[in-house]
Amino acid sequence: MYQQLTEGKRVQIWALRKEGKTQTTIAKQLQIHKSTVSRELNRNSGPYGYEPKLAQNMASYRKKYHKDVMGKEYEELLLELSKQGFDTLKSQAFLHHHHPELTVEEVDLLLSRSGLFS
Repeated sequence: MYQQLTEGKRVQIWALRKEGKTQTTIAKQLQIHKSTVSRELNRNSGPYGYEPKLAQNMASYRKKYHKDVMGKEYEELLLELSKQGFDTLKSQAFLHHHHPELTVEEVDLLLSRSGLFS
């Protein structure tokens, strides 16, 4: 089951990265998926590298405003996918690939609420 990274795990990622550890090694050591480490580093690295405190603040911000933004942003996206001829399965695959912040349950809920796919 998916769990968000804690600030402690983010600090560990930062420390292990500073030691020169690979993403795969970090993932094994922290017992998380290597794609979680990759996504975390890509999403939260700035001009000065990965900053765990900033990463934690950004995660809190995304979590707080995700529900508000989710409705409108994804409604428009689903409408466009429908216009492009996407069916339910293609839309699910697109959302999972391009919006990894969405859980499987959220994707299913968005698709069912849209009324665009049967």
